[in-house]
Amino acid sequence: MAAKTGSRHLEIVDAALLGAKVVKDASEVVPVLAPLKGTVGIVITILETIRGVKTNKEDWATLGKHLSIQIKGIQEDLSRCPIPHSTTLLLAVNRYEQKLEDILARVRLSASCGWVERHWRYRTDKEEIVELNRDMEITWKDFMRMIAVQTHEIAHRVELSVDVIGDNSHINKLVPLLSATGEDHNPCLDGTRTTVLKPIRQWADDPSASQLWWLTDVAGAGKSTIAKQLSTEWKVRGRLGGCFFFDTNRPEATNKQWFCDTIAAQLANNQPRLGSLITEGIKELGPILSVCSFEEKLQKLVIRPMRDVALVLVIDALDECNERDRTILIRNLLSSLSQAPQLKILITSRPELDIVQLLDSYRSHTESLHAIELKSNRDDIAAFVTYKMRGLVQSSELVEEDVNRLTKRVSCLFILASTACKVVHDSPDPQTTLNELIDPKRNPLRDINSLYWTILTKVHNSDQVGKASASKTQEPLVKVLKAIVAATIPLTISTIDGLLGIKNTKRLVGFLSSVLDVRSDETVIILHPTFREFLENETVAGQFHIDMANAHKMMARGCLEIMKQELQFNVCQLESSFVLNKDVPDLKERISRYISK
Repeated sequence: MAAKTGSRHLEIVDAALLGAKVVKDASEVVPVLAPLKGTVGIVITILETIRGVKTNKEDWATLGKHLSIQIKGIQEDLSRCPIPHSTTLLLAVNRYEQKLEDILARVRLSASCGWVERHWRYRTDKEEIVELNRDMEITWKDFMRMIAVQTHEIAHRVELSVDVIGDNSHINKLVPLLSATGEDHNPCLDGTRTTVLKPIRQWADDPSASQLWWLTDVAGAGKSTIAKQLSTEWKVRGRLGGCFFFDTNRPEATNKQWFCDTIAAQLANNQPRLGSLITEGIKELGPILSVCSFEEKLQKLVIRPMRDVALVLVIDALDECNERDRTILIRNLLSSLSQAPQLKILITSRPELDIVQLLDSYRSHTESLHAIELKSNRDDIAAFVTYKMRGLVQSSELVEEDVNRLTKRVSCLFILASTACKVVHDSPDPQTTLNELIDPKRNPLRDINSLYWTILTKVHNSDQVGKASASKTQEPLVKVLKAIVAATIPLTISTIDGLLGIKNTKRLVGFLSSVLDVRSDETVIILHPTFREFLENETVAGQFHIDMANAHKMMARGCLEIMKQELQFNVCQLESSFVLNKDVPDLKERISRYISK
């Protein structure tokens, strides 16, 4: 076990050293990075010294890894900072180096300790490493903030020197997240969800009603569809301020970072009369627009422009935002309501404990969206299933009586109904597939996890996947699912093939069209968060369970294998490797031609 730990410690340190040496090489040839020469030299010395420590090896290695990541981040931001560098920035470099010198002295002491002293200092060292990590994180963030401020100050001075710049240029400084505006969602089917929509519409139009409405229910109950329906209606009526749809399929839409810019940009577009107020906020923030606190940006770009207007904000799937950020978001919104007394906010989410604690007093009193005992829910599901299946019934591919039986089987959970309809539609034999779904003995529609199991088992056992035996088929199927679930950003079909060393991703994904979606750029996404949760839950997924640690190892091995095969000096075939990227006119074309995606 000790040998394994030691090996792990050296792997981490060596990877960090490699990254630091790349930054060192860049600092020696790129003028804008010259201030980093001494800094990265200290980091390399620290990492080399960490290789020789005898206690708390992984803790020291993790600290070294963080330093390497920090220096890489500094390099990336500093490379965009024009020269000559300001005195303030150079002082920040100096402060960072002083902290590094402290760490170097401490790690040298740890590496030189004898056995008795190492044993005595084990716990003390462990606590100090945590403290050093914390101090370096604070110093690094201050450094990065200083770089950002210098960059924005120069841009601000340039802007002020040009007289022809108009107000629209300020709005264009916002960086909205277009994928979070709900364009991928569908509104409610006409005539459905009326018992839920009616009280929310009345609430939005009632000046005396509470300013916040929290619509909460289980996963797959149709909350996002309702949010899309209402935001569309309010936009048509001129009542919509903006909307933000959190989404675990998009890492950038799982935090608060883009919330203010996205809402403010929509506000300027939906309510042009508020453009001057938003511009005023942007001007006030000036060079710190991208680095100011969330609270300050929310106040100046969102709350203040809406203080005297009756508008509605829609925030969907709040539970898909990480817990820390959603807590900050909710608390800031709640504390701001009094400053914009006509503002209404609709929030949808699952009833996660932290959200319940903050929003329970705003919980809607509408009936459950999925309660089977409610006739309105049963009628809505029936209308939905009938609408989805009418083409197959009209073409005599399905018997209407069996469609009615399907309606009863899917209970009142919209994700269950929607997925079941997709399974039938995508089948080469819709009637046989429908019969399997409504079979009372197997009962695959008793809950969403049972349906997911049925879908994967069918693909696993299907003759369509080739002549391979079922056991051989399962391996590529689970591998493809691992790649999709573990990916930080959605991967294309060809990228998955390349990482896994296979050629049948497209075929396997095609068989899973009821739970996966292939976008126009061939990236693959999971249609609903409940499928990801199913795969990560060993109790319900069984043989299809995905262990995330193993999935990330598989992806890392795939990346290393591609690098081993394709990485080479001057990979883009430039005339000279000393030419800066910005000076290569056809760089994008070369990247596309010589580097696989």
